[in-house]
This record gives sequence, structure tokens and C-alpha cells, in this order.
Amino acid sequence: MASCSTLDMLSNLPENILENIFSRMSMRSVVRTSVLSTKWRYKWISVPHLTFNDNCMPVSRGHDILVKIVNHVLLLHRGPVVTFRIASSQLQTCSDIDSWILYLSFHSVKEFKLQISQSKRHNLPQCLFSYGQLTHLILNGCIIVHPVTFKGFSCLKSLLLEKVTLSNATLEILVSTCPQLERLTLIDIDGPSHIELNNPKLKFLYIFGNFIDICLKDLSTLDSANFCATNAAHADQQRTCNFTNFFGSILSIQKLVIRGCFLQSLAIDDVPRRLPFTYDHMKSLSFTLNEEDMKEILIAICLLKSSPNLQEVEILLWRSKESAIVPVMDLQEARDQMKCTFNKLRVVKISKFLGREIELEFIKFILANSPVLETMNISPATNGVDEVLMLKELLRFKRASPQAEIVYLDPKI
Repeated sequence: MASCSTLDMLSNLPENILENIFSRMSMRSVVRTSVLSTKWRYKWISVPHLTFNDNCMPVSRGHDILVKIVNHVLLLHRGPVVTFRIASSQLQTCSDIDSWILYLSFHSVKEFKLQISQSKRHNLPQCLFSYGQLTHLILNGCIIVHPVTFKGFSCLKSLLLEKVTLSNATLEILVSTCPQLERLTLIDIDGPSHIELNNPKLKFLYIFGNFIDICLKDLSTLDSANFCATNAAHADQQRTCNFTNFFGSILSIQKLVIRGCFLQSLAIDDVPRRLPFTYDHMKSLSFTLNEEDMKEILIAICLLKSSPNLQEVEILLWRSKESAIVPVMDLQEARDQMKCTFNKLRVVKISKFLGREIELEFIKFILANSPVLETMNISPATNGVDEVLMLKELLRFKRASPQAEIVYLDPKI
């Protein structure tokens, strides 16, 4: 009796609440609701949010069964399709995908996700570019060629491209013709060597993969950015933005993450002693630092000096040679640059620490100029550091903050 009453209560819920519940379930579970009662037999066929993933069926059943399930659902479906997501480890490129995309072009889709997990990439049909109501687009494992008539996604707020192949022209038109774009994520994309971003509403930017020459223009509302280059720029690779121009376009940034060879690839000119601007909104800065590259060291110092309101700093150290030593003249140049105060800095994290002189100079610099510092976490490299001697050395450093605590972490954890 209690179960019947519960079922009646669910049946009488407003449609928007039922839709919300269905949107959090796998498609397999949604379809299974048809056996609950006669009232529920056909509820699933009007669900506006369709999600197909590995929860739809046992992975061992493979691509063909997955395609049959999607075809069956779309054949019986009635009503609008607001969200369509398909991301399965079994999905391969096939003509059925084009049929799904064509079908959805008549249903005012707002969110579309296609993830081809197999190695061969799928050539996207041009009818995808007719999705005029699209607000969120995720494409993975595709080849993208825009039609010459494409004028942009006027409603698009979020774009994620991963392991896709496209030209400079296609990437440029995808990004530049989306006036409402707030989030842009590019991961391991093939083809483009250059990207220009001129999106005044962009708030989040994530770029990961081979170094791409990035020209930043109007990004006046960008508050979070993550740049990771898995390889350095080639000597003959086109680079239009140097360090100063690049960072001068993101003055509203609050959180900045720089990984891999990105700093190295930007250091094509002499590094200025001080930037002609400051990051007054920056609260969090995280960067990978090659301690053998003096230009990278000077860029890092320059960024720190230009961020007066930092609250958290993370430095991931690396070096190509375990025995490399920074020349004395370079060390003196770095010391000469280390002159500023961090009045709001509370947390510092340093990883892969080996206790070299340039590393110790950074720690001295931060400890001596951070009056409200609370914690400095130091994670040593797995070998080459005498913990007792290093702790004695660190504890001798002058601290501007009386409550500053140095935490020396176990490298094995």
C-alpha cells in the first residue's frame, strides 16, 4: 500500500520536476519506468533530456547494440529534445550518427554532446551547424568542417572540443561568431596553429595540448584560465603574442593556471622588469617552473610582482637535468627582481622541491614579503633531499608573518 501511494505521489508531480528527475537517470532506467504502472507506460517517450552512456547496457554488448538502443528511443520519442548526450566507450563512427544529428535538427536542441571513443574520428554532418537554439556543445573524436553559410551559434554559452580535427578557419569562426560564449575548453585539438579570442563575455578558458599561438584581445570578463602546453613551440612556429601582450589582455583574471611548456613558449622576447599593468583581481596563481630557464624564472617573478592581491600561490618545479645549476649571474638577476610585498597571500604550495639555490631564493622571497602568510606546504622530490638538513635551513629564513607555518610533506604520500 505504501509503495502504491508513493507511486501515486510521483505520478502527480509537476512535469518539470519529473523531467528533472529523469534527467539525472540513465536512459536505461528511464525506459524501465514504463513497467511501473499504466500511467507510466509512455512517460519516457516524451522525456526532453536523452543521455546514452555505458550505463545504458553492459559494455560487452558493443557498438551495434548501443546504436539499436538510440535508434529505438528516437523512433518512439515524442515532443521536444532539449538535451542529447551520447558518450560511450563503445561508440564508433557510423552513418547512424548523421541520422541522429539530422533528426535532432528539427527539435530545437539546446545541449548536444557527442563523444566518439574509438580511434577513427567521425566527419560531422553540416546540419549540426543549423542548431539555432544551442547553448552547450561538446564534441569529442570528430572532424569538423563548417559550411560556408554558417553565421555562428548565437545562443551558445559553453563549447568543449576534445580530440577533434579542424582548420584554423573553422576554429576561428566557431569561437568568434558566438557572442554569448562564457566557457571555452580546447583539449588535444589537431589542425589549428593559431587562435584569436575576442569574446567579451568569456569567463572560463581551458586550453590543453600542443602549443598553439594564442592572441587574446577583448576578454574583459575572463576570471578563470588554464593554459597547458604539452610541448614547447617550434623555433619556426608562428607566434604573434609575446609575454606582455598575452597577459595584458586578461586583466580581470581571478584564477590563473599555467602548466607544461606554456611559459617557455611565450618567452620570445626580453622579459620586462615590471609589467605596465597589474592583476588587481588575481587571487590564485599556479604555474609550472623550469628552474633551469632564466626567462621562465623572470616571467614567474614578474607575474608575482604584478599580482598585489594574491591569496594562494602554487609552484610546480621541474628540471631536465638533476644536476643542473643556475649560473651565479642569473641568480643575482633573479634576486634583483625579487622586490615586492604580498599583503594578502595566505597559502603557498611548492612541489618537486630539491633544495637548490634558486628554489631557496623563491622561498626566502615569499616568506620575507608575506605579512599574513599562514601556510607554506613544501613537497620534496622523491630523491636527493636530506629532510633534516633542509628543514633546518628553511626554519632559519626570516618570516614577515609571525603565524607562518612551514609544512614539509612526505614525498611518498
